[in-house]
Amino acid sequence: MKISVIGVGVQGSAIVSILAKTPDVSEIVCADINLNRTKRVVENIKSDKVSAQRVDASNVNDLLKVIKGSDAVINATLPRFNLNVMNAALKSGAYYVELATDFPENALPKELALSNEWEKAGLTAVINQAGPFVMNVFARYVADQLDRVDEIRLRFGWKEPPNEEFVPTWSPVWCPEIALLEWASQPAIYENGKFKRVPTFSGVEEYPFPGPVGSQTLCFIDYEPVWTLPRFIGKGIKYVDCKLSPDIMAGALIKIGFASDEPVEVRGVKVAPRDVLLALTPPPSDADYSRQRLQSEEDVYGCYLVEVKGERAGQKLVHTVYRTYSSQETQKRHGTFWAGVAVPAVITATMLARGEVKRKGVIPPEGLEPKPFIAKLAEWGMIFQESITKEIRPT
Repeated sequence: MKISVIGVGVQGSAIVSILAKTPDVSEIVCADINLNRTKRVVENIKSDKVSAQRVDASNVNDLLKVIKGSDAVINATLPRFNLNVMNAALKSGAYYVELATDFPENALPKELALSNEWEKAGLTAVINQAGPFVMNVFARYVADQLDRVDEIRLRFGWKEPPNEEFVPTWSPVWCPEIALLEWASQPAIYENGKFKRVPTFSGVEEYPFPGPVGSQTLCFIDYEPVWTLPRFIGKGIKYVDCKLSPDIMAGALIKIGFASDEPVEVRGVKVAPRDVLLALTPPPSDADYSRQRLQSEEDVYGCYLVEVKGERAGQKLVHTVYRTYSSQETQKRHGTFWAGVAVPAVITATMLARGEVKRKGVIPPEGLEPKPFIAKLAEWGMIFQESITKEIRPT
């Protein structure tokens, strides 16, 4: 099969690397507006399967030339180009996978509105399928076992060693623009049939993750699952939220105003604060971060977790599914720290291209049949745990 990857930053390049290790993928086109970066990715991966091309994701015709003949397209570029890449894939007759959306309240309805067109074409587009969003599949896995679903809570946290720098630099290990804006967006929760906005960095709690992550401070974040799970799970769902370990430095920059794209005048020159910040922020490098982690005596541990409350056969249950991971172990097993993003995207794209996903249209991860997808994750060494607690009712 032939797969095109649009955008080869730290996550896109990891996707290309994982695709190159997939036996039945015969051709991989990696494309980015920065051709030199794309060529470096190809040189580093050292696979005859992979070719480099330049593409302007703002130009649908440009995209059509690059993805021609592809069985599937993985969109790893900035979310503002999602509709362009989606439309190019549809016109090319290719399946589609994207990593995330930008400002989901506005973006998701536009993508989901295209579902009829994808159904008519006999194709599937899977949106928001990477990293922590894989837990949507597990929310569906649990929901399928319940008669009624009351609440879904997503919790993502990690334990990092102390920073060796006394005054560290804000340097996200992935796209700085998205790392900033995801915290600038006012979070939403779903409550009693309505989406409700809550203050940024609110809902602070100490969540007791399984070891070695342990108790971590979390707060609300505006993540896509909050907007899709109520639509696709059903079963009387009343509440959905998502909390993440906060980026305190990003929060400080946002409160000062550095997330704004509204120009301010400085000594007679108008400049957008966000442009200044992003121009000064060090570019992320998966290779550099992976090298640091492997050389470090202390590891980074993370946990993806979904907690579903509901009822089965008249009994109330709390069903929790989670996966803990180590950055060093991930790097050693997959050759990239970003395997947590890359592997789910690659599994989805290859399942689509093989015809293993029967549902057509535009769907989030929870639209996939859970068991086949979870089995594929296990084949890649991504093992999840589950626990069930229930009320004791003496007879």
